[in-house]
Amino acid sequence: MSENQDHRYGTDGEFFFARRGGIQYLECRAFEECGCITHAFCTRWGGTSEGRLADLNFGIHVGDSEEHLARNRQRLRSAFGLPGDNPVTVAQVHGDGIMVIDETFQAEETGSPLAYDGVVTAGRGIAVGIKTADCVPLLLADPEQGVVGAIHAGWRGTTLGIAAKAVDVFIRSFSSVPEDIRVAIGPAIGRCCYEVDAPVFHGFNNTEFQKHAFTGGTGEGKWMFDLIAANRFQLQRVGISPKNIFAVDLCTSCRRDIFFSHRGEGGDTGRQLSFIMLR
Repeated sequence: MSENQDHRYGTDGEFFFARRGGIQYLECRAFEECGCITHAFCTRWGGTSEGRLADLNFGIHVGDSEEHLARNRQRLRSAFGLPGDNPVTVAQVHGDGIMVIDETFQAEETGSPLAYDGVVTAGRGIAVGIKTADCVPLLLADPEQGVVGAIHAGWRGTTLGIAAKAVDVFIRSFSSVPEDIRVAIGPAIGRCCYEVDAPVFHGFNNTEFQKHAFTGGTGEGKWMFDLIAANRFQLQRVGISPKNIFAVDLCTSCRRDIFFSHRGEGGDTGRQLSFIMLR
């Protein structure tokens, strides 16, 4: 699929870089092997945006032109064969709200911003996506029940347990069992670059959780926070098998040559898109 396919990332090489229609992205092998899923963790490369937003920016409120945004979305749809106005995205608010949609969903009919941080669907041909620039993008799939989801987990959403709540939506709304749910955790800021203060540390009022996700920072009242480890821990707590959780080991702040990074670029940057769709 790609000239870069032999460059593997993740604990056991679960991810690889690929290219479609000029768009460079990361793919999770476990999802590819399902045979019914189209997905991608896009990089910052393959679009038409310019300057600090170069060049596959999907962020609406970061100063990009409507023309560039429309052309970037069209490039994505063309490269992956996404129907209609896919992908469906939401107005992320750093909360724990998850929207469930089906084939009847029409974004233009809602009349107001979709204030959620996750989208779940069992509809085929509906791509659901989220945008990030350091926060954790999670793509979930249950091939047995035919349901997928895209979740945005920053530190606030992680505090609220949004990853675990997404699993609960799969179980309650689609009769999934945890053993069948696979989760791909895409590029996010790493423990190496994400120093936080007391409000973040104490926001996780769980000693075991803090042990998994935090180490000492540069001074008193500072900690280095591992967002990916925090979400992995939550997923395992609600029954997702460690063998079904796949995480890429690329820090968005360290690899600004590949990804947008809010912290690494002083808050003045674009957003990459991660999406998943049942074919």
